[in-house]
Amino acid sequence: MKKIVILISFVSLFALTVFAQTPRPAGAAAAAQPTGGTGAEGKIALVNSAAFNGEIMELRAKIEALGSELEPARKELEAMQKQIEDIKTNLQTKGTTVNEATKQQWLEQGQELEKTFKRKSEDYEAKLQKRGAEVIQPINGKIVEALSKYAAAKGIAIVLDFVAAQNNGLLLYAKDTTNITDDFVKEYNKANPAAAGTAPAKKYPQQVVNNEQ
Repeated sequence: MKKIVILISFVSLFALTVFAQTPRPAGAAAAAQPTGGTGAEGKIALVNSAAFNGEIMELRAKIEALGSELEPARKELEAMQKQIEDIKTNLQTKGTTVNEATKQQWLEQGQELEKTFKRKSEDYEAKLQKRGAEVIQPINGKIVEALSKYAAAKGIAIVLDFVAAQNNGLLLYAKDTTNITDDFVKEYNKANPAAAGTAPAKKYPQQVVNNEQ
């Protein structure tokens, strides 16, 4: 049986993304830079996009709303999973003390529940992915655009996703001062306030659905 763990969240917005290059100085001749910059323009910064789910309040509000929308289906899956586990426990602990008819009934009931659970969990995951794209993707687009503008305003030529860069062995060392996450989040939240009543930010797990054998 697949054991489903349902976590409302979304993985990093970008794996390893290069954002806006610093604009050329006004009046610079096009022929002066025929193949791009000189290699010395602007700065490189890091952003931890994994923090956005809990700290960008507009995004967090959408995630929480989606979680509420899918709550009934999630609870149904959890209840069904518990039924299956209870039947397995009965078979393991009481299988030798009941008659064959009862034992067979448990087996058939468990098998039928597992089939239904598998189908419903697949439906749930598909809906979560679909609704997640519909609800979250527009906000993700806004965040990417805002980050590009932020980088240009700060004279940053390249922004790297900290988690993706580290996981792929592309980040060996970085000063703390290169991390722009907190400052960017503060500016974004100020420009894009979430709906009133949104709770203070907290960390979210970085998984949508995790199926374990």
